[in-house]
Amino acid sequence: MIITNKPIFITIFTIFIGCMQPNEESVWSVSEEGVFSTSGFCRNVSVINNTAYVAAGQSGVQVWDLNTGVKLNEFLGYYNSGEYLDFEDIAIVQPEEVNNLLFVNESNEAVMVFLLENPDQLIFRGFIMSARTKDFLSFSSFDEVDRFYMLSADNDDGLKYHKYKPDTTFNPVTGELIEWKPILGIGGETPTDGKALGIDSDGVSKVVMAVDQLGVEIYKFDSLGSDLMLHSKYDLEGNAEQVKLTDEGLFVSCDDFGAYFLSNNYIESGQGSVVHFAEDLTVDHISVSGDIAVLSIGSKGIALYDISDPINPEPRGIFDIGYVYRSKFWNGKLLACTRSGLKIVTINS
Repeated sequence: MIITNKPIFITIFTIFIGCMQPNEESVWSVSEEGVFSTSGFCRNVSVINNTAYVAAGQSGVQVWDLNTGVKLNEFLGYYNSGEYLDFEDIAIVQPEEVNNLLFVNESNEAVMVFLLENPDQLIFRGFIMSARTKDFLSFSSFDEVDRFYMLSADNDDGLKYHKYKPDTTFNPVTGELIEWKPILGIGGETPTDGKALGIDSDGVSKVVMAVDQLGVEIYKFDSLGSDLMLHSKYDLEGNAEQVKLTDEGLFVSCDDFGAYFLSNNYIESGQGSVVHFAEDLTVDHISVSGDIAVLSIGSKGIALYDISDPINPEPRGIFDIGYVYRSKFWNGKLLACTRSGLKIVTINS
């Protein structure tokens, strides 16, 4: 099923309240519990247990203990073939537990792989994917310790998908060098009509991509490692930048055109609901936990929505907590990636 019509030609439930503040009785509140000063702009965060791996822009890669607020490590660069190289502008950091790896992406560059056997040292293990990588996510292969899968939104190549294994090669400078190489015959590239910007997957059967002016694309697969098949695409208004899959459907951040919610029924058959909300806000990213959606809205901070009924999201207030790039839920609290650092925020709903 391929759907390319503009939303004006399909059934849409439009929420006219946009970014207007709700009635005072229904406004939630937030409290800032603390801020971890990252020096550079805190652009992204990944969490394993209570350890945060932070993309700190020009201040490199940082590792924080969320319980104590102690910065465990800070990496401003790395060694490659005996030469020390400074990080330029870190956009994404993502750990991989099974193989003790750390994936690092500088803005619009290939993904770097590092070994984290020594917590005080990043050991470079090569580049994967390709230049113009805008977003990525990985999945460990739990039945094969030395394997992992990675999917990426590539601004040039579209959707890239590979399974990786370690490969020992001879380097005349350093001797043997273990790098990670794609396994032939698994994965590949799927061109997209628009510019691939954001990606999400349930790791089970579905991959979704934000493709800028041309909306979103949904891919299906039988299992990790099998072929990805284009299932449907939706040409939404605005510039689709980020996507978030939930049990109920798909949330889409559309920059200065607000946000969308596509129900599972609509994704599967075209017969369900498409909701446009927060129309007057510039939405860069959406995080979801239970009945709460947190919209990252840049210089205005965050906008909160009650999504207990996702086809009727209700605004619960806009809160200026600084310039917010992204957010992530952790232990019932919100981690907000801001220009002043990583903030821990409590939402009082």
